[in-house]
Amino acid sequence: MAVPVVVPAAPAKLRAVPPLDAAGDASLGDVWHALVRELVASERVTALVRELALQSELVAREGEVWTLHVEAESLLQASAPERLQAALCEAVGAPVRLQVKAAAAADTPARRNARAAAERLRAAEALAQNDPFTQTMVRDFGARIVPGSITPL
Repeated sequence: MAVPVVVPAAPAKLRAVPPLDAAGDASLGDVWHALVRELVASERVTALVRELALQSELVAREGEVWTLHVEAESLLQASAPERLQAALCEAVGAPVRLQVKAAAAADTPARRNARAAAERLRAAEALAQNDPFTQTMVRDFGARIVPGSITPL
């Protein structure tokens, strides 16, 4: 009797990292955010390495040397930078050498994600407040929207 065997496919290369040109069409923050989003979505980085990627800011990219700043020094332990470097090399299909420094990080994927989540929440709250049915229920029946009960989909 034959038993079917599933062979996992080789991980696909992520989209090419956009080059930074003199016109500045792609900022370092945009490049890093898009790349980290893909690494997380494809589960190429997990746990401490994922947190390092999410909480770091790409401050320089000169050839194969990429410089990251991260505020939480605890993320620099346990070979996380080396594992992130390996994931980046595999993902972009080119050599990447990371230089990770403990320093202020203003434009991180985690902060961008938090701003986007807050904006989605504000939009959901506005949608609920401006909904004609909700307004009718509030006006005619004394209904109210419980603060904190609205969550975006």
